[in-house]
Amino acid sequence: MILVGWLLTGTSCASPIDRESALESLIAAERSFARTAERAGVREAFIAYLADDGVLFRPRPVNAQAYLRDQAPTPGTLSWQPALVDVAHSDDLGFSTGPWEYRREPGAEPVAYGQFFSIWKRQTDGSWRVALDHGTSNPRPDSIPDEVKTPTPPPYSDEWAASAGGGAAARDRLLEIDRTFSATSAARGFFHALTSYASADIRALRNGRPPLAGVDELRELAVERNGRLTWTPQDGGVSLSGDVGYTYGEYRYISPADGSEETGVYVRAWRRVSDESWRVVVDLMTPLAAG
Repeated sequence: MILVGWLLTGTSCASPIDRESALESLIAAERSFARTAERAGVREAFIAYLADDGVLFRPRPVNAQAYLRDQAPTPGTLSWQPALVDVAHSDDLGFSTGPWEYRREPGAEPVAYGQFFSIWKRQTDGSWRVALDHGTSNPRPDSIPDEVKTPTPPPYSDEWAASAGGGAAARDRLLEIDRTFSATSAARGFFHALTSYASADIRALRNGRPPLAGVDELRELAVERNGRLTWTPQDGGVSLSGDVGYTYGEYRYISPADGSEETGVYVRAWRRVSDESWRVVVDLMTPLAAG
């Protein structure tokens, strides 16, 4: 949540989860996180809900706990709610995204709006904690979603867990896929690359815009920003079941009009759809300040 400014173990997947219960568990954790922020303050809530190795972007990736403990409490009230949530087959990794609002004081009208994007991981005690949190800002929305969407996952194969490699190997494989995605974007254009690497119902988050839903809605953005877009993955993770993952890093965009350059950070959530294929289901990009 960028507004405030500072604001796997194991080697295989266990028995199939109760997906509905797993989703409800993650939704409950997200809502509890939000209630804590409204009651106790943003800094205190983030310290309570970010994992020990959790990541925030200030503006590049930093350890959340080390960063937050050096900051003074944030004034005002930050509120949010999940609109899209998904979990891995192994119930150890998930993500959530939805709208946020900022008020200078409780009960006042919001003065800023945006979308958050959080990656969640199960801890050894069974609780959910945020492994990564970022977000975008946008104008006041016409409406706020009144329900949480939980997409239907693609068919799952037990072999994916067996080939996940216990974490590090699967992460490295997904980072390599993200690099190939970048190379395809450089060679053939970002929108063409999306047709090969994005899910049909991808959700894209960009500053100044409401969430873009689906590949078709990204077409206009790709036409508008038709310059050269590439990126360098820095880190990520994959569930024990090998079906959900995330990557993050830095991107570079060169405008075709004047050759000017924009650099920024990105975060992606991925879903595995076959033995060798992954698809982006949430894509967030935010520019770094010039200079």
